[in-house]
Amino acid sequence: MNDKSLALALVALVAFGGLAAVAQPVAANTTTPPTNDGYVVEQAGDCHQIEALSSSGTVEAFYDYRNHETHSEGVDRMYSSYGTEHLQEDNTSVLFLHQGTDGLSLVMIHDQVDGDTTGGVATFEISGVPAETEWVVQDDLYEGETNMVEWYDEDGWIGADWIWSEARTDGGAIQGGLNDEFAMTIHPAFNEDAALYDDEDIYDPDFHENGTIDDWEALSGDVDDPDSIDLSLEEPVTIRTGTCDDPSVSYDQPSDGDGDELTATIEGADASDEVALQPLTGTDAAATFDGIAVTDLEGNASVTFANDADGLPAAPSDIETLSSLAVSSDSLEGSSATVTFSVDANTLEEQHLSPDEIALYEADGDEWEQVPTEVTDQTGAEYRYSAEITSFEGLMIAEQQDELTDDGSASSGDTDDGGASSMPGFAAGGALSALAVVGALLVARGRLQR
Repeated sequence: MNDKSLALALVALVAFGGLAAVAQPVAANTTTPPTNDGYVVEQAGDCHQIEALSSSGTVEAFYDYRNHETHSEGVDRMYSSYGTEHLQEDNTSVLFLHQGTDGLSLVMIHDQVDGDTTGGVATFEISGVPAETEWVVQDDLYEGETNMVEWYDEDGWIGADWIWSEARTDGGAIQGGLNDEFAMTIHPAFNEDAALYDDEDIYDPDFHENGTIDDWEALSGDVDDPDSIDLSLEEPVTIRTGTCDDPSVSYDQPSDGDGDELTATIEGADASDEVALQPLTGTDAAATFDGIAVTDLEGNASVTFANDADGLPAAPSDIETLSSLAVSSDSLEGSSATVTFSVDANTLEEQHLSPDEIALYEADGDEWEQVPTEVTDQTGAEYRYSAEITSFEGLMIAEQQDELTDDGSASSGDTDDGGASSMPGFAAGGALSALAVVGALLVARGRLQR
């Protein structure tokens, strides 16, 4: 090797090492998405397998909501859904999953446009929705005092209060997070039980003209000629992934409307099952809890999530804490779970933390125990993590205290690289590795010269 070649090698290797330390790519996500065997609708102990209604467009195009703002004169635009006329019935509310080019959505439609109906009122509160779920179709949504519909999108639940007049529909569609495993519980209130029934504070309390919803149906199968399943107007309904042989998961109704507490009820679990639960997102939106998959559970259980850190242990004063979630259950002893969570990339930068310096902690009595945590994915805005827990008392996302070994124990912390991660691309010693190779080349050159 001549001096020129050696110089080129030195430049290339040092540059490569520097890039390795600066670029910090994230390891590819090696997790396998859950396999959905289908969908079911459950109410009061009855379970029915259902199929999503499929179309070749988006749910917004399928619903085809029209009002004076969305469509010009000369087009039917009676503040209603025109794309689902073939699914509508007088004095009937329908509920179904829609599969389109924008993924899976949950659709709800009350009454029939141009039908023989005087109007109606209804309230839906849907608990256990994924954090990314949002209203993508809102019937009604327009500017004006005659628009009295109320829309809600809170941590752990989403909902609406509808009121409509004769020969019109109301309803909407929600979307987001439904392409993976989910369970959502719809708490209905029709007619006199609805929030806007005879509400004197709205523009026109008599807008519904005493119209009623007499039937509630879940639709399944062929989008042009679906099967219908009769539902009770009085009982909650859960729609979830899986089959009727899988454990049932349902969520309670928001008690105070602020979404600060959510209870999941599990029924019929077997130790071999993995039960996916949707927690609340936590105390800070910069770091959010995405899911908890429970294993080794036999029979029934309930788990309550709360965005309240008052009952949790005090966080260590020497680490940066990002978010916490209170968890309580007297029926998960002996079970374990996989917790997935996300951290905002800008927050990490502001706190001068690298992605691999974040860990999950589980509450154990009056102390926090750090558990092995893995970065699983990166988007442009956030990093995603996975960790295993065995305690169901509380969770905290925070800066790691010590680098953990593969068996979960803390290392001595006597490293010179400040706690380098085992993830490719996050090694602070990347440049040092390059220099080591350069040293080897120098030695080899010396030997060749001798």
